[in-house]
Amino acid sequence: MNVFQKFDNILNWFTPAEFTLDPHVRKRVHMFLISHILGPIVASPIPIFLFLYDPHPWPHVYILSASIFGFWVFLALMKLIGHYYRPLAMLSIINFSFAILWGAYNYGGASSPFLSWFLVIPLVAFFYFGVDWTTRMFVFGQIAIGVLALYAAYLFGGSFPTHIPSDQLVVGGLVSVFSSATYVFFMASYYSSVVDSQSALLKEIDEHKQTLEKLRVSKDVAERASKAKSEFLAKMSHELRTPLNAVLGYTEILLEDAEIDGNGTMIADLNKISAAGKHLLAMVNDILDISKIEAGRMDLNLDTIDIDRMFDEIEHTARPLAAKNANQFRIERSGPLGTLRSDPTKVRQVILNLLSNASKFTQNGVITLKGETTERKGRKFVDVSVIDTGIGISEEQLAHLFSNFAQADAHISAVYGGTGLGLSLSQNLARLMGGEIIVTSTLNEGSTFTVTIPVDGPDVKKKPKSAAKPASGQAGNEETADQALEDAEADLKKRKDGFSGMTGHLQDHKSRPKVLVVDDDKAFLELAERTLIKLGYAPLCMADPTGAMHLCRTVKPAVVLVDILMPQMSGWDLLETLHKDTATASIPVIMLSVVDEKSMAQEKGAKGFLLKPLDPSKCERMLGSVVSVKPGKAA
Repeated sequence: MNVFQKFDNILNWFTPAEFTLDPHVRKRVHMFLISHILGPIVASPIPIFLFLYDPHPWPHVYILSASIFGFWVFLALMKLIGHYYRPLAMLSIINFSFAILWGAYNYGGASSPFLSWFLVIPLVAFFYFGVDWTTRMFVFGQIAIGVLALYAAYLFGGSFPTHIPSDQLVVGGLVSVFSSATYVFFMASYYSSVVDSQSALLKEIDEHKQTLEKLRVSKDVAERASKAKSEFLAKMSHELRTPLNAVLGYTEILLEDAEIDGNGTMIADLNKISAAGKHLLAMVNDILDISKIEAGRMDLNLDTIDIDRMFDEIEHTARPLAAKNANQFRIERSGPLGTLRSDPTKVRQVILNLLSNASKFTQNGVITLKGETTERKGRKFVDVSVIDTGIGISEEQLAHLFSNFAQADAHISAVYGGTGLGLSLSQNLARLMGGEIIVTSTLNEGSTFTVTIPVDGPDVKKKPKSAAKPASGQAGNEETADQALEDAEADLKKRKDGFSGMTGHLQDHKSRPKVLVVDDDKAFLELAERTLIKLGYAPLCMADPTGAMHLCRTVKPAVVLVDILMPQMSGWDLLETLHKDTATASIPVIMLSVVDEKSMAQEKGAKGFLLKPLDPSKCERMLGSVVSVKPGKAA
């Protein structure tokens, strides 16, 4: 430890604890302590000179010495009553003024060499208090009162005392100048070191600000790139599902025809096509959901969920999944689980994803669905755990388990298949609902995935969307992406326009219940037309939602099927328009979408919801529940 460090430790020991928090106040206190430690030492040559040259030093030299060495008393006072720092500093300056005036009065009067110390008072006052009007007035008042007191003593006394001849005071003057200069030197040196340290700190702060600004710009660029990527994936995934729905729809039609004809080979081939298409559609749906969450476009349809009832519903789906690999399926509950406020579809989706994973990676084992209510930080949660006795996950594999397209390793991917999107999507959905998925696992023993969901629903606070303009370098990339999207959409429109089949004309068209189908995808309209004809309905298909209102008023269909995602007018807007018009308000509306929006459809007043591509049996049941007129026989 060097000398300066030891000296600094001494200063810290004298400094009261309440002054150590604010660095500016602490430095002023340190300046006060330094001046009182060094002051008597630097000024000690003055009383020594006076004792040597004054033949009768009593009492004036003793009083001056007491005043000078009395500065050390303030060190003890700072340690004992340091919270009175400002009054102590003022008292110290008064003592300093008294020592100067007492020395000047007794040795030289107005021409005393000790008066030069008056120039030090404003300096130490600035060090002690800083610069403010109170300090300025106090210092000015000290000097003014001191000078007036010295002059008053001269007037009333007739003259100044002469203890030492003036020619001998030359030596005293040199000693005084040297002492004051040394005192100022030490004070200024310490202050300059403080200023240098502050300058270095300010320079470092400026460098950090520049680095922070660069990081902020890089972060904004990365966020815009990520958002552009998510939007691109969201748009393209949606457009990919359109032809996939057409493939699945036509496959269902061909499969029905093959079953009627009894063509076993064709049925097997078509089932393979249908299974592959549904697998691809599920993967595209996962990509779309992830990209919608990342782009901030995923909304929650909050509702009250009966957890016990949901467990019973999930059991019907999960038990056959577990049985595929000869697994036992169990449900454990700590008691009645009650209800929670969340999105029923997404809660069910997360749990089924975890159960599907457990069923896939477990053979001849046990899969347990466990539910319990917990409380953390004053908030109630429902913890749903999926416990399996499968292959387990190593510590290294857990680190990137929830990343997009991530799987445990290449061997597992080759053996078990999958895209690596299920867990990433489930984690994102859980966080969107205010919870998260926690996993514990032991290799070759099994895994436990626990999804925690707050009972009172997710926090309603949402981050505002960024309105920042893209940087110049990023702008070109975004324009390129936008151009690519425009080209893709233009190409898709050409393909849609090439599809045929708008409205079928049947001999018994008038006797059948009329069903109006509104969708901008003409391929879907053709498939819907064929399906509805087979179900005994008279379909009226429109690709333009803006003309659907006029057709509803004139034809008065028994039911209207409306796609949610349309460019000219969204299905929600058309639903609202139909409900507001007295001529069409009584017509039941069923919403269509490739995304499960059942909860939203119910909330907005639709009579039902059908998922695309249309399942003929579900479509028949849905139409039968809302159409009062019995359909005719299918052609």
